[in-house]
Amino acid sequence: MPVRGATLGCHLLLMAAVAASVVTTPTAPRLAVAVVLLLPLLLTLRGLAKGRRATLQWLAVLLVVYIGGASVEVVARSGAVPLLDVALLAAVLELGLVLALIRRPTARE
Repeated sequence: MPVRGATLGCHLLLMAAVAASVVTTPTAPRLAVAVVLLLPLLLTLRGLAKGRRATLQWLAVLLVVYIGGASVEVVARSGAVPLLDVALLAAVLELGLVLALIRRPTARE
């Protein structure tokens, strides 16, 4: 359970960091962007909590996209937005944990 719990914690931290970095001032367009960015993470939350192998595999691919996007934003803003750094670190750590869960004989602990 500790690996899946840590993965879940990283997932929630990633979601919070992405939401907080997008919605600095709550406006309708920013909220819409936050929903679009968070929807894939929300859809994987249940499967991640249950340790479903197919969800973990899909999440691994999805995290690569989030890592790429966060990397571009961190470099473009020269690290001026600390929440993007947190999102990037959470996504990289979560990817490593997800890959460890996938490599187990069964995805469940």
